[in-house]
Amino acid sequence: MKICFYTSDRPSVTNLLNIAFLIKQRPHHQYSFVCVASAPLQANKLRQKLINKYVRLRYNDGRFDFEDDLNTITQRLLPEVGAFQMSTFTTLHVGAVNDKASEDAFRTIQPDVIIQAGAGILKENVFSLAKVATINVHHGLAPEVRGVHSTFWCMLYGVRNLIGVTCHLVDAGLDTGAIIAKRVLPQTTGSYIDVACQNYLMGRDVLVDSIDVLEKGNLKIKKGESVQSYYFSNPDNFLYYGLKKRNFNPLLKIGGRKSTIRETSWVHNG
Repeated sequence: MKICFYTSDRPSVTNLLNIAFLIKQRPHHQYSFVCVASAPLQANKLRQKLINKYVRLRYNDGRFDFEDDLNTITQRLLPEVGAFQMSTFTTLHVGAVNDKASEDAFRTIQPDVIIQAGAGILKENVFSLAKVATINVHHGLAPEVRGVHSTFWCMLYGVRNLIGVTCHLVDAGLDTGAIIAKRVLPQTTGSYIDVACQNYLMGRDVLVDSIDVLEKGNLKIKKGESVQSYYFSNPDNFLYYGLKKRNFNPLLKIGGRKSTIRETSWVHNG
């Protein structure tokens, strides 16, 4: 299959982890990249960066614990990426996610599968251009837990049984597309760093499993049960600090934007 990664020109280590692993495990596919230019550091962002630096020097109250622990996760996962070089593959550069240049790039490449790997939230003008499917690896159990940093939210609300990885089709919703592969993290004890790293590493296998399903073809939508779904956004640093002080025991009762979603999956038919 022709597989195209839709990513940033500065991919995060978690996206590089998936990219490098898939290419290594399934080298027979034809891979390419469409890279979105990273936004320049604007004046207000630079100002906030300087303020944060001052606060970090002036205080030591845990408000940067989440940022620091994310950096620790990056350093822990980097050796798993290996000697991957994007420059050895066909790579097209575009100015922004979902722009006309992205459409032109995908029409040139004509991919069977587009993998959302850090480009941003995709719109139909782009995700509809894959011949077979456009997919996303979500490090949470969708559609029960949607949004970003799902592992943190599951720990905060004491629902570690919902920590896991889902690979799903990209649709007009957020982490609501039909599921291709889904796996619960078997061991969820420990700190956020430990659990998140385990989940990211498991995500590589979920992606490979999903590509294998897509390669077989003959797929159909299977409707499942309606489930309670929660959508979460970026964590608050003070919430993370509070969770860390409690040795990652639950801090709050589960909340968020509740909704009921009919779970669907895209599975191999025979």
